Amino acid sequence: TESDVMLDSPTNNFATWNPTSSFTGYATATLSEGNLKAVLGDNAESKSSLEVSSGKWYWEVLMYSLTDKKAAIGIHNTDNISYSGGASMPNTASVGTVWFGHTGIQGYAPDSSYGTFTTGDIIGAKLDMDSKTIQYTKNGVAQGTVNFSSAGFDNVIACGLGGSNTQTTIANFGSDSSFAGAKTPQGNQDANSVGDFFYPVPSGFLALCTSNLPSVDVIPSEHFNTVLYTGTGAAQSVTGVGFQPDLIWQKKRSTAGNHTLADAVRGTEKRLQVDNTSAEDTLSGFFSSFNSDGFTTSHYNDSGQTYVAWNWKAGGTAVSNTNGTITSSVSANPSAGFSIVSYTGSGSAGTVGTGLSQRADLIITKGRSNSGQWVTWHKDLTGAFASNGGYAYLNSTGAAATTTVFYDGTGFTSSVFKWRGGNENVNQSSRTYLSYCFHSVESYSKVGSYIGNGNVDGPFVNCGFRPKFVLIKDTTNVNEWRIYDVERADNTMYKILVPNSSNAEGVSGHGIDVLSNGFKVRGTAVINASSANHIFIAFAENPFKHTNAR
Repeated sequence: TESDVMLDSPTNNFATWNPTSSFTGYATATLSEGNLKAVLGDNAESKSSLEVSSGKWYWEVLMYSLTDKKAAIGIHNTDNISYSGGASMPNTASVGTVWFGHTGIQGYAPDSSYGTFTTGDIIGAKLDMDSKTIQYTKNGVAQGTVNFSSAGFDNVIACGLGGSNTQTTIANFGSDSSFAGAKTPQGNQDANSVGDFFYPVPSGFLALCTSNLPSVDVIPSEHFNTVLYTGTGAAQSVTGVGFQPDLIWQKKRSTAGNHTLADAVRGTEKRLQVDNTSAEDTLSGFFSSFNSDGFTTSHYNDSGQTYVAWNWKAGGTAVSNTNGTITSSVSANPSAGFSIVSYTGSGSAGTVGTGLSQRADLIITKGRSNSGQWVTWHKDLTGAFASNGGYAYLNSTGAAATTTVFYDGTGFTSSVFKWRGGNENVNQSSRTYLSYCFHSVESYSKVGSYIGNGNVDGPFVNCGFRPKFVLIKDTTNVNEWRIYDVERADNTMYKILVPNSSNAEGVSGHGIDVLSNGFKVRGTAVINASSANHIFIAFAENPFKHTNAR
């Protein structure tokens, strides 16, 4: 029928409810009508396929059949997906804000003055991520505005909820104002002449679809790439990187071998090994050169053995940085949120310049002149922004911890990170150190976390892009780090390499499905331990705006 004809095309995809997105402690919605109709059982949630961090967006939801008005429409903060169920979710300031039909606004900025809605009502949502507000409408009439500017919602998705009993809703993100034939279509479009809405689209607001997403500032393939090669037993020039790398993380796949790192700050033959605590050493032929499309190596190039190299672009030759109290030498790529930082320890509390224009989300620090741990700080670790900043060891399976001798998160800014003291692993006087600093960049990289559910139908993690590389660690339990990438396995990744071990590449029952906008966790442990916090960093193959299904 006419109502089954959608506006989606290969070059413009409208948001839908995401069938792969489940939530710990919450039931999964039963979806139909192109994943727009949601039957929401007791404590069920539907979440949209499209995440936004800026701009103004509009969508509509028809309350098709409500048993007791206990349905909701709103937004979910994707930087905090640790909620584990409950009838009024989201019901905390860190999770999101929704309008429940039977009680009013819940979650951030509760406001019971919104009143109620019931079967047959069309609820609109006007989300302004620039001013951090959301205004709801009922049958085209404004109902007031919720301001969540102080809630820390940097990335959100649309969500729908069911309370007790069964509630059925039909969403329209711009593809069908008939709501699957339930209403007479009205044909209203946004300012870009996109979409099909029942009510006129508010001025300045756009449909949730890929053509309306902002232009991509960072082309992933120009800043990160993975290459595979087979050793020749002699000096070999490896090409296909697409740029001159400033950091190369290399690992033998076919047999055991160390995870080794070289970078433009320290030089091509200066080796660090991720899977142990050894100090930096000089290895002739480790990498004899970093080239315009790759690198030349002779040492890690055994005949017939297979290898992988993950490559990042920083800023080339290091420059002096005096932003911190400890002078550093920095090779920085601010647009891609990555820098390589070398410094000499001061032996006391102090700050170190990163060369970035945004606060780091992930920092990995290793002593160069001395043996020591790979001390890793992540924004989603417990106590990360406290003076006793959270940390984990990249070379260890241990759970995360906090300490008064490493990171001081209270002193982190857009240009520096801070040490609390002079510990030998990070800042002992006269010793040299190296830090790799990262922050999330829209459509290119994502530093985040998720809570495992211990089920093969694990959490879906929205990255806003199709991942090319994912590094994951369970920080609640003793569990190994895992690296997955699409060069060694395509849509379903079960081939693993473990940074805290020199083991050869293996195949695990705990893997991830790579999707156009993120990844779906599979397996019951390691990367999906029940109720455990898992941190990750992912880099894009393609931004969601330009990603095709595989």
